[in-house]
Amino acid sequence: MKTKITRDNPFYETPNFAFGYEQIKDGKDGLRLLDYGCFDAQFGKKLLLNKRVDYFGVDKNAEIIARQGTVLQVSLATDPLSFPDDYFDVIVIFEVLEHINDQESTLKELCRVLKSDGTLILSVPRKHCWSFLDLANWKFMFPKLHKVYYQVSHSEDEYNYRYKNSPHGLVGDIEKEKAWHQHFRDEEIFALLDRSGFSVKTIDGSGFFRLPVIGLGYIFRIPWLFPRKFHDWDSYKFASAQLLCSAGKGLST
Repeated sequence: MKTKITRDNPFYETPNFAFGYEQIKDGKDGLRLLDYGCFDAQFGKKLLLNKRVDYFGVDKNAEIIARQGTVLQVSLATDPLSFPDDYFDVIVIFEVLEHINDQESTLKELCRVLKSDGTLILSVPRKHCWSFLDLANWKFMFPKLHKVYYQVSHSEDEYNYRYKNSPHGLVGDIEKEKAWHQHFRDEEIFALLDRSGFSVKTIDGSGFFRLPVIGLGYIFRIPWLFPRKFHDWDSYKFASAQLLCSAGKGLST
């Protein structure tokens, strides 16, 4: 990673969040920030402890949103979003685009609600030599094997709810129409952002061994099969596994 991340960054162990944190500048009266695809709002909870921001989170998973209570301003994502034009100073969208079928439409809606001088911060999986090891795609490559495994390790009802008859229109956490956990080349992100009304400010990356490490941890049922120091070294020494980007509003030149 090219961006300098020190251990006093509260998100040091989560490199895409750490990158986003460095891009968010403190405002005198606090910035208005949208966390699109916030899930359980872990980014927002820690961010509020460290920066003056007016935090809003949205996600399509109604069950997760309901669990957040009223402490945070977290709501169900709608199309279009229930915010006026030019409303947010910062929008973050971490590890979300790869789950979405109509990515351009989503980004255009985010562009609408972002201020003219605002910043979009995103992270997605980067296309690289280990992309084929992405466990999120095994359910699409080996559907029968995945079904048997999930029913044995969980239950048939849970499998049907999560992967067959999801009320949220998802296969796991990926939109049914998408049916693939996408990894992006840099030029794909540049073109997508350009078509959606954004211009790239900063491009960066994180990690290299992330997918094989996750895979081995999953196989051996030991999430932290490798020590924390190895994960941190990999995250900040290399730039291949995650694509990190900040962008402004306006067409690229």
